Amino acid sequence: MLTTYARKQMLCIAVFAALGATSGAACAQSAEYRQGYEQGYRDGVEAQSRMGHRDGPVGRIIIEEASYGSREGGFCHPRDVIQQAIGWRRHIDVTVSNDLCGDPAPGRVKHLDIRYRCGDSPSVRAEAPENSVLPISCRE
Repeated sequence: MLTTYARKQMLCIAVFAALGATSGAACAQSAEYRQGYEQGYRDGVEAQSRMGHRDGPVGRIIIEEASYGSREGGFCHPRDVIQQAIGWRRHIDVTVSNDLCGDPAPGRVKHLDIRYRCGDSPSVRAEAPENSVLPISCRE
């Protein structure tokens, strides 16, 4: 015959086993969560590689100029917003949309034009139309 204490232990073990078996689906994460986790991991790896090193020829992304708008008129300058999003990364995909700095030319086709450099290297220009993704990279 089992004691009251032994029955409680067995009941607790059974409950935890049942919860563990059903929690697999509850632990599944959304694609957005996984993407954020992976970006955080990449950021951590890059931060570790920077420890004790200065920005050399292939360093972090530095945005020199950025303009978003229409060739027919109406621009805004999202340089600071993009630089803040980049942080110390060496690669980022910039979504080209009105979320950068508002809609500077309502009803017109817009584009993003960026001039950036990688550490001490020469400037590079990149451009992309609205509703696209512009990859910016300083990888060796």
